[in-house]
Amino acid sequence: MVLRRYIPILIVGFFGSFTLFGWFINSETVEAFINDDATQWYDIIASFAIFLGALNLLKLQFLKVLKRQSGWQYSVVAIVSFFAVFIIGFFMRGAFIVDIPATDIQETYFTQKSAEEAVVQLKDSGVDATIIPAPWGAHIQTEGGLFKWMFDNVFTPLSATMFALLAFYVASASYRAFRARNFEATLLLLAGIIIMIGRVPAGGLISSWMIMYMLVLVLGIIVNTYFRHRQIVFGVVALGLLGVTLLGSSMGWPIDQPSVFYLPDLQEWIYSVPNLAGARAIMIGIGLGIIVTSLRYIFGLEKSYIGDQ
Repeated sequence: MVLRRYIPILIVGFFGSFTLFGWFINSETVEAFINDDATQWYDIIASFAIFLGALNLLKLQFLKVLKRQSGWQYSVVAIVSFFAVFIIGFFMRGAFIVDIPATDIQETYFTQKSAEEAVVQLKDSGVDATIIPAPWGAHIQTEGGLFKWMFDNVFTPLSATMFALLAFYVASASYRAFRARNFEATLLLLAGIIIMIGRVPAGGLISSWMIMYMLVLVLGIIVNTYFRHRQIVFGVVALGLLGVTLLGSSMGWPIDQPSVFYLPDLQEWIYSVPNLAGARAIMIGIGLGIIVTSLRYIFGLEKSYIGDQ
């Protein structure tokens, strides 16, 4: 019981406190531990976590296939793909470079046999060539190698497809979120419309004066909502249209002036000021959450990592 509960808590509390307070201690030894040793131990533990995650993935997929659950065929594809990538990455070099020193031309082949055949053909043609096997570890990043080819031509297109499908989910979520049911939703709707239109080339062709005319009409709608008086609404709209027309005539109708109504400039301000302020507030909240969670781990209040809820 002691080994299972209290020793892990003591280890986490000690190293968590040491790493935290080490930032406030001016010592080369402590600094080396935080920057080097602690980071290396983190990488080692993360590697074991990846290993356990892979085993858990295989376990779930195998159970799904054995029990013939819904969509078990996709689990078969996942299992086969996992072992294929594992074998190619760990047991197949898949990158044999045929180097032609006289021309500085290099060509990569998947197998040593195909590389040897290419060298024989080159030597028969009077061209000297040698085979350079890609080093283990670097073979997965060698251009033209089997693993790199598989990553670029299989994994990358599949990832792009998944992100392309996410666009439809984003559009659906945006439709639900942008429904003007209250002031906050209306503000979100307007900001979203301005950013979406202002970031496309067509948005730069919309004159700021057109936006001002539209705002005058919107103002008329608001006045009509509260006063319900035709003469007042007509007067407000007429004065607004006249004011915008006189101002535009005096300024020569520049497309991007006043800049506050020009969509590209307005969307850039929204993206750089209110959006950045909100993002920083979220990051501050995340930082405070990390501090609280770290203190809970250090003081032993959080025991989920040892199996306690």
